[in-house]
Amino acid sequence: MSTISIVGAGNVARGIATRALAAGYEVELLVRNEEQGRALAGELGGNVSVAGIGAEVAGDIVAIAVPWSAVAGIVSAFGGFAGKTVVDATNPLNADFTGLDTDADTSGAEEIAKLAPQAKVVKAFNTVFAGNVVAGEKNGEALDLLVAADDAEAKAAVVAFAEKAGFRVIDTGALSQARTMEALAWLHMQLQFTRGTNFASAITIVD
Repeated sequence: MSTISIVGAGNVARGIATRALAAGYEVELLVRNEEQGRALAGELGGNVSVAGIGAEVAGDIVAIAVPWSAVAGIVSAFGGFAGKTVVDATNPLNADFTGLDTDADTSGAEEIAKLAPQAKVVKAFNTVFAGNVVAGEKNGEALDLLVAADDAEAKAAVVAFAEKAGFRVIDTGALSQARTMEALAWLHMQLQFTRGTNFASAITIVD
């Protein structure tokens, strides 16, 4: 595998693409606005291609890096990403940004798995702020990347990519752990306002 496909052209997409390029991967940006995609590709430099929503996906791993409200339409447009390993980098925030848009007995990642039964869904990148992902470190230390999945092969592929990209990967277990990861990400977002950290802090497990 040499290509990482990313749906989106925002900050999360920029972060994942930056780390993929630094690790020697080619990057494919799958975007609704191809002008915006080409602008990001130009800023990223390196081997970056741009294609529209619904195009054939080049990478075996495809990261979803769009707002939660767009996810269902994206999955449908790509035919459920059949045969792909799908990295869910989203957080399922509700429309007024007052909490999560999922019930307690599910998660955004599990809902994507229902929408894409022929794909292998891995939850990752949702607990690390995009600016830190672009930087690739925090205070000189590797970033902790929490990962959850049911499919062992898909999880191993994402772990291998993330480790090559410079993260310290922490396997949290089954895909149902995405519920905890999404709740943790929401808490971390709220703490930005009470602690004044401007979305620059990082969640770290101290061993």
